[in-house]
Amino acid sequence: MKKLLTGIILFFIALVIIMPVAKAQKAPFLGTIVFDVKAVGEIPEQAKSMMPTEMTCKLSTDKQSMSMNFGMMEQKTIYDAVKQEANMLMNIMGQKFVIKNSAAQISETKKKEGETTGVKITNETKTIAGYICKKAVVTMKSKDGSETTLDVYYTDDIDVSRYKFSNTFPEINGLPLEFTMKTGPMSFNMVARSIKKENIPASEFTVGSDYKQVTTDELKTMFGGGGEQ
Repeated sequence: MKKLLTGIILFFIALVIIMPVAKAQKAPFLGTIVFDVKAVGEIPEQAKSMMPTEMTCKLSTDKQSMSMNFGMMEQKTIYDAVKQEANMLMNIMGQKFVIKNSAAQISETKKKEGETTGVKITNETKTIAGYICKKAVVTMKSKDGSETTLDVYYTDDIDVSRYKFSNTFPEINGLPLEFTMKTGPMSFNMVARSIKKENIPASEFTVGSDYKQVTTDELKTMFGGGGEQ
């Protein structure tokens, strides 16, 4: 179970760090976006109960948070546009940890995960959570040389360009509201369910003093190593 949990933890570390963040020229969006999350593919029985079904994204003037809950762990990543850093908070069965990543570290992680080799903007559109979204076909090359094609539906009506340091798809001029992230035999489909403009309290972006700062490698060691099942 420890190795299974480690594998899931490390995947979501990678998932959140490489989450698509937009680049646009609109007025800053302040509010909450809720995504439905669906895991598909070869999912071990033990892991099914750990799969999240929802992701919540909150944006203020210069901070963004993304939160998920999957069984044995609650996870939130806080992005700071001024400091150009991301703090990943994890509450794993009552044990609280935070992993800090600078813009340079995020860039290095993205290089290790793979790179975008092509983006084709199509004429296809669909309405998602009240926003008209354009379809982009993104080709990504992993570190082992294999290529994956992803369909991304995005709106250019929401600007989060202040988070450019964590931008995965710089060619996409907008916020993705539907996309798929793949890891091995599993995929996670994300579709925005609701978008609400509202002011977000500063407390949403605070790292509690009860969180212990660790590195990814230290966390991996704590929970049993390589994540094999």
